[in-house]
Amino acid sequence: AAALAADFALDITPPAAHEAVANAAFGAGLHLIGEKPLSDTFEAAKRMLAASENAGLTHVITQNYRFGAVPRTAHRLLRERIVGEIKHVAVGFYRPWAHAPGTHYVTMPYPLITDMGIHHFDLLRYVLDLEAVSVYAETWNPSWGWHAGDAGHCAIFEFEGDVKVIHHSLGSSVGKTTTWNGDWRVEGEAGSMTWEDDEIFWTAVGPAEKQGREQLALDDVANGQDALLAEFVNAIGEGREPERSSRDNIKSLAMVFAAVESAKQGRRVRIDELLDA
Repeated sequence: AAALAADFALDITPPAAHEAVANAAFGAGLHLIGEKPLSDTFEAAKRMLAASENAGLTHVITQNYRFGAVPRTAHRLLRERIVGEIKHVAVGFYRPWAHAPGTHYVTMPYPLITDMGIHHFDLLRYVLDLEAVSVYAETWNPSWGWHAGDAGHCAIFEFEGDVKVIHHSLGSSVGKTTTWNGDWRVEGEAGSMTWEDDEIFWTAVGPAEKQGREQLALDDVANGQDALLAEFVNAIGEGREPERSSRDNIKSLAMVFAAVESAKQGRRVRIDELLDA
């Protein structure tokens, strides 16, 4: 990383400033690693992607959640078909999230979908190794909530292969918290794979050929920001596209803005309505 220190920039500004920072970095010939989400509007995100490609520079978004033992292990297990064919997934996230008065987390519209949902939507794409097709979402705030925008939601995604995914969340929960990864349940023909407090379990009952419950060992992998930074630096050095490039991450961002549009319009929104616009 030290050898490349002069060749890249780090953007830790709020989402509304990301495009200006990106343009300045690319104009100076710098690769860029930027805070999520990619931008505060989908139009700006597409302009940023085009700018990085036109400049021939690497642009990575800090979706560090996927660089962890739980998602890495889950991704492998599903590729090995631990639960067979998948058709139903549910992810829940509940925390007293973003308390600080006046910050953009508290004042922005749809804060949980936009700033926290992007992590989970990106994880879903990675763990399932599938792309989202459409979404129907409803949002709300409870009477005790402290966010200006809706911080509770239920979003029903359809993924490739007719896989249904339910993402339900409340960022003003004052009850039992989930981990930052959330609690997951992946249902398949050979049982379920669940994330429970950042541990992974396989369970099968009923007519499944094999029955029981087993806690599964997590893979020994590099975690979090260190792994993300290493991937960024290594990709630049090797002249390849890194994991979490803006070209890939814009697909996760499309899920965010499609969910917001669905909540606004009260209808199911196709993800390609944004990607192909």
